[in-house]
Amino acid sequence: MGRKIALDSNVLVALYKFDDSTHQKAKEITRRLHNQGDIFMILNLVAQETATVISMKVGQEEAKDFYLKRDRVIDQEITLDDALEKLAWNIFLKQAKKGTSFVDCANLAFIDKYGLDGIVSFDKFYPKKFLIR
Repeated sequence: MGRKIALDSNVLVALYKFDDSTHQKAKEITRRLHNQGDIFMILNLVAQETATVISMKVGQEEAKDFYLKRDRVIDQEITLDDALEKLAWNIFLKQAKKGTSFVDCANLAFIDKYGLDGIVSFDKFYPKKFLIR
């Protein structure tokens, strides 16, 4: 069994949105990691955020299709529970930068609580030590 890796919504959107500037990069990274035996995990918040962005940028039918077929990419989806939400809020409340994403903070809490090896993301929010490319 490979590493346990979180996927950020920007990677999932890029996989689904063929004209996204990072589509090819997302495909290459996820394919390589999958072939290495790595396991992709997400929070339910990431699925919700991804479906919303796909609905806004591509269309509602495509958003529904993503949701129904997400298990083709994602190996395990974890529901944000009270303890994980509290950790996420603790991280969020320490941030000073305008536009901080609660979901990104929740991903950091998720990595910590579940002992994940890192995250695949195109977001500059995450510390380099957590980014997997």
